[in-house]
Amino acid sequence: MPDVASSHFDAALTNLSIAYRNPAYVAQQIAPEVAVRRQSNRYFIYDPKRDAMRQTFDGRAPGAEAHELDFQLSSDLYYCDDHALESAIPDEESENADSPLQPQVDRVEFLTDKILLNKEIALATKLRDTAVIPNTSITPWSDPGADPMADIETGRTAIISQIQQPPNTLLLSAAAYTSLRNAAKVIERVKYTNGGTIGTKALADLFDVEHVLVARAVKNTSAVGQNPSLQPVWGSDALLMHVPARVSLKATAAALTFSWSQAAGTRGVSVQAWREERRKATMVRVQQYYDLKIVAPGAAYLFPSAA
Repeated sequence: MPDVASSHFDAALTNLSIAYRNPAYVAQQIAPEVAVRRQSNRYFIYDPKRDAMRQTFDGRAPGAEAHELDFQLSSDLYYCDDHALESAIPDEESENADSPLQPQVDRVEFLTDKILLNKEIALATKLRDTAVIPNTSITPWSDPGADPMADIETGRTAIISQIQQPPNTLLLSAAAYTSLRNAAKVIERVKYTNGGTIGTKALADLFDVEHVLVARAVKNTSAVGQNPSLQPVWGSDALLMHVPARVSLKATAAALTFSWSQAAGTRGVSVQAWREERRKATMVRVQQYYDLKIVAPGAAYLFPSAA
């Protein structure tokens, strides 16, 4: 453990960690961040019984009081666990580093990427859980007889029936993206538009969503020291979702990331640095406090093994 007195919060490196993005990851785009002041607390779920969607008599006789209504709130708990990794930068490395090598920057980016990969894996596990997320078995889109339009329309109908809002995001694993853009019925529908090119924009227009995201993250499942075995984090699945443009108390989202904003850094992220003379090294630690929660399962629809 470092001497607390010698450890300091590095604002510049913290900003670097916050700004770091790996384009293969989608967790930050589909599980919007909610800044919370306490590490653990309750959050409220607005109108869980959908009373706002129930027809109610609103007639009022002269002199009579109007019919009184209210809505229900349910609640759940979050707990922002501490996710932290650290690395040593030997003095020999610092002294001999040539441009463009920047040992502290390189360490922050490396450690941040590892934490974000863990977050991606955790969210993929939650959103691909068929016991929690509404789903249906489909003919893989690589099959000549597949009908992706009908499949996605099934998901759209299911989401609207649950939250009364249309889905706006289609998340595709890399394999599902390849299968979808090469599906015979998709090619037939868009062959005279966009110059025949089928990318994320053409798919967004076809399926009437704002965003088509391709999740390309992979994880190495081999043991340390063994040859790498790279597997896609999102498998071959696809997800249709409603993701709010702005998170608020009444916004409906399939998943949220609760970030403890009081944890010595912006958005629950902090980077500390300190000296360890016995090792002749500078230590760097990247730390994030967060909790990934599925808050509205009905705002997502899963297509397992879509590729």
